[in-house]
Amino acid sequence: MKKVDSLRGFDKHLHKLLEAHPEAALEHAKLFAELPISTQLAIMRRRKLSQRAMARKVKVPQPHIARTESLRHDPRISSVVRAAKALRCHVLLIPDEELDRLATA
Repeated sequence: MKKVDSLRGFDKHLHKLLEAHPEAALEHAKLFAELPISTQLAIMRRRKLSQRAMARKVKVPQPHIARTESLRHDPRISSVVRAAKALRCHVLLIPDEELDRLATA
């Protein structure tokens, strides 16, 4: 987990809030997981990089990043995985029943 000292602004506030309220953290995670994958990528990228910087990191043209983050475009899974890796994130599939089990734990 990221150190709170390395977070800025809203991310720092959100981290402290979710750490103090585990039930809110679970709800936040569920709601985030319901967002389209392109929106999730855009949110994670904006915390760290511009589209141009992300494109350099992934070695693609900047418009490719814009398309990957667009709701009008259905990105290939390989594009999503490459973008996630560049952001030091993982693409993870969780069965609904497992998510339900975690929610009631």
